[in-house]
Amino acid sequence: MKNLLGRFWKRQDGSSTVEFVLIFPAIITLVFGVIESGWLMTRYMMLDRGLDITMRELRLGLMVNPSADTIRDKICDNARILPNCKTELIIELVKREDFNPKANCYPRHEVDPKPVINVNPNTYDPGEEVFVRACSLVDPMLPGLEFGLLLPKNSDTGAHHMISYSAYMNEPA
Repeated sequence: MKNLLGRFWKRQDGSSTVEFVLIFPAIITLVFGVIESGWLMTRYMMLDRGLDITMRELRLGLMVNPSADTIRDKICDNARILPNCKTELIIELVKREDFNPKANCYPRHEVDPKPVINVNPNTYDPGEEVFVRACSLVDPMLPGLEFGLLLPKNSDTGAHHMISYSAYMNEPA
């Protein structure tokens, strides 16, 4: 029995297979993590771009009678790659003194959500600073890998919060 075990431990067959089994999962996890973080960054950049373009149009007065729905639709049209953008995007326009740094994101479990908070661009006085926040939820591509452990998440669904900020001054007419 001692000779049999001794021969078994000295054999070289399958040594590369053991290395492959140990290293391959780590490399694949790293590759998929890079892909997912790149995809999340792309979505965030598109949300930021959509908000910037829409706020520029609002600042310049190119939007006729802007409402919460038209502002959200413009952001979604400019962002393009956000899933369920027109139903899940929350936009918020507030005066500087009323700005709360804690963002509210859409709770997906509500049956009839009203994803608008405090949006009426026509009610601000000329020369008043207005802060704008857009918040959307994005599901991770590979939730089992949990690369976004440090990203803010919705406690109900595990989706990542994507929050973009902008500001403008309500110019006198």
